[in-house]
Amino acid sequence: MIFKHFEEFTQAQFEPIKSFRLQDELNPKVWKDNELDPKIKEELLTLADDYFENLDLGNIQLKDVIFTGSLANYNWSEYSDFDLHLVFDFEDVNEEVDLVRKYLDAVEKYWKLQHDIKLKGYDVEIYCQDTNQPHHSTGIYSLKDDKWIKKPSKEKFEPDEELIRKKASIYMKTINELEEQFESGKTYDQLEKKIKKVWKKIKDGRQAGLDREGEFSVENLVFKLLRRNGYIERFMDLKSKSYDKQYK
Repeated sequence: MIFKHFEEFTQAQFEPIKSFRLQDELNPKVWKDNELDPKIKEELLTLADDYFENLDLGNIQLKDVIFTGSLANYNWSEYSDFDLHLVFDFEDVNEEVDLVRKYLDAVEKYWKLQHDIKLKGYDVEIYCQDTNQPHHSTGIYSLKDDKWIKKPSKEKFEPDEELIRKKASIYMKTINELEEQFESGKTYDQLEKKIKKVWKKIKDGRQAGLDREGEFSVENLVFKLLRRNGYIERFMDLKSKSYDKQYK
């Protein structure tokens, strides 16, 4: 069913909402009798070691490698990926932690451009996590210790689909309008303020939802919907194109 205030969008653009419903079991491609497939564990640890070595951080110690996200939980779907977090103390690298984060972000972007790694048909996403950084997830598995840090449970959860649609449609409409303004000839200087405001609102809303209710918060699911229906990619593409155009 499409509600009146969503009529400018297609039903397919809201279809990923169905992927937020919980499954009855952990993904059988990854877990065997609730135990992590040993081969997958070995491959994830190898990837983690290769990535960490590529960072070239000298004698910095890797505290843990954690497997988290929907494939370590009951909310897995066709949109899932392997979320691999390399945990270490950023201050051990340099006391200027913000500079460390910028360096790690740059390496992450370059790695993604150079590699397209899949396991069992799912993308592998690798992140660096500071030991002092909270991580919001109800499923966290230590690959180094081969045990759950936080074991997921089959909690009852039904996504508020109408509210997710309503909140997401506001961002979708705004992104559509920004694309139209760019195509009509507006410059980056004219769009920059609104682009930054929209992105800040999306990110801050997601973080507030994670802090308040965790990964099943409406705000986080709105973000996931925008990512899964392509609107985050369209927004980032618009940001890049509008910025580049000012130099042509």
